Amino acid sequence: MSAGVVKVKTFATLSTLFPSVPDFPLQTGDRVLDIMNRMGIPPKKVTIIFVNNVHAEPHSPLKDGDVLGLFPPIGGG
Repeated sequence: MSAGVVKVKTFATLSTLFPSVPDFPLQTGDRVLDIMNRMGIPPKKVTIIFVNNVHAEPHSPLKDGDVLGLFPPIGGG
């Protein structure tokens, strides 16, 4: 059963493999990890998570209208 939608934003190298989705279907009880699993995003590819611009964890709950930001490991030298 649909519980609304979340906006999923992917960043950096993650966005080329898993493009952002403006209206991703949300199911009752969904957490960040559930959305990542349905999008096919392996947890090891995500190191920083934000929900509504606030740091979150993979098991953070989601609700209708939330904005989920997913960032890959940051590299550089």
